[in-house]
Amino acid sequence: MSSHTPVSVGQAVAANNAQTIRHDVELLADDMWSLAERRPRCKNCLLACYRDILPQTPPLPIAVRDFIPGSSVEPSESPSVTSGGPPLGSALLACTLRFFTTLTNSFGLSCRYYGDCLLTHDPEGAMTLHDLTLTSPAAEDHVSGCLDEGQESQLFYPYPNRSSFLLGDWYWNDGIQKSKESFKGLLKIVADPNFRPEHVNGTRWDFINAQLQAGADEAGPDQPFEGAGWTKTAVTIKVPFHKRTLKPGVYDYHVGDMYHRTLISVIREKLANPQHDELFHYQPYNLFWQRRESPTPINVYGELYTSKAFLEAHRDLQQSPPELGCDRERVIVALMFWSDATQLTSFGNAKLWPCYMFFGNKSKYRRCKPSCCLCSHVAYFNHVRT
Repeated sequence: MSSHTPVSVGQAVAANNAQTIRHDVELLADDMWSLAERRPRCKNCLLACYRDILPQTPPLPIAVRDFIPGSSVEPSESPSVTSGGPPLGSALLACTLRFFTTLTNSFGLSCRYYGDCLLTHDPEGAMTLHDLTLTSPAAEDHVSGCLDEGQESQLFYPYPNRSSFLLGDWYWNDGIQKSKESFKGLLKIVADPNFRPEHVNGTRWDFINAQLQAGADEAGPDQPFEGAGWTKTAVTIKVPFHKRTLKPGVYDYHVGDMYHRTLISVIREKLANPQHDELFHYQPYNLFWQRRESPTPINVYGELYTSKAFLEAHRDLQQSPPELGCDRERVIVALMFWSDATQLTSFGNAKLWPCYMFFGNKSKYRRCKPSCCLCSHVAYFNHVRT
């Protein structure tokens, strides 16, 4: 042991000398700084009340058997539907319906689904901040610029692509007499990064104008040119006449022709579009908020697909017997209608009563964005003169 003692003392002395030298170097470096630069710097931290934390989607759901208090579905309804269903439903429906819940996220929110299997379509995972907020037109144009030739020709028919459509729209809808503002609009189209001059060189303008003229002639001067799917139906109402009139009784009165689209065609058109289908909520869910000091979660309502009416309709559909020979997933499509008079001219009384339809399976934040094109025209009502 005595032979190793001098070595240990030497290492300690060397370490002490190195620490002394490092301290002297630090003092020399501090002497080179001014008094203002020697002050310790404090980090600027934003207060918690002013911090904007982005939304976070819950994790993927997992199967659970226990009942979560505070929900709108009773515990007796969670087991298999074959226990209380009719004999026909027992013979056709052999699957077991149960709850699928998610873990809580950083905000304490969790989702609970009801069905016979895990989620086959998760729109929450595909949703981004761009889908829920207002963006500049340049960002929307970038999305439209990512379409391939087949999608562009189908979207802008009879124009073959977006560049040709923008020029045609400027030519026909920007006024007969061109002005400086119209010229600026043309420059904006040509200077767009998504504008392709090679797409315009081979455009058959005479053929496109003939297609537009043929569509206008087919629709007629008094019919709205809205594309395929519109039908005309004569509207007749019963009008009673008093017995003291010359011709008492009930007679048919022709109000006019109503132009409308079938709801099935509108639903197929929306769901066949991959952009609309990706963020479409086919399965509703209960949204719970778990407080730290409370053992019972609180049901949060904010969307139509988290409402009690939607959940009850989904539960009734899942518990009903399916169609014979059909094993496809059954979902609810929520339709929301709205109508109001639209003034057509600045001077005069000409107006229309369009009927709009929205899908409740879409988020309310996307329904408020006109650039999402989630509003569909389904009918035009007639104004009855009395």
